[in-house]
Amino acid sequence: MQYTDKQGKTLNLNQHHPSDGSELIPAEVQAHISHDGDKLLDPPLAPGYTVDDEGINDNYAIEPDVSLAEYPSPKQQQRYIFLGAGAILFVVLIVIIGFVAS
Repeated sequence: MQYTDKQGKTLNLNQHHPSDGSELIPAEVQAHISHDGDKLLDPPLAPGYTVDDEGINDNYAIEPDVSLAEYPSPKQQQRYIFLGAGAILFVVLIVIIGFVAS
C-alpha cells in the first residue's frame, strides 16, 4: 500500500526488501578510514588477545608451559624443617607477648 500517487525514483527496485544490516558501515570504521587512510583497520594483536564477532577485544592470560616439580633434596628438606620451626617459634613468641601485654 502506498500513501502517495506520485512515482519517484528509487535505487531499490524491490520495495519490500528486508535489510540485514550488512550494507551499513559502523561509525568507528568510517572514522578510521577517513583519518587513517592507508593504515590497517585490523592491526595484528599481541598473544592472549582475541576479537569477537562484534569487534570487542578480549584479553586472556597466557598460560605457561607445565613442568613437573622435582622432589627436594635432603639439604632442602632440612632447610624447610628449620624454617618451619623458626616460623612456629615466631608465632608462639608473638602470642606470648600479646598475653603479657594485655
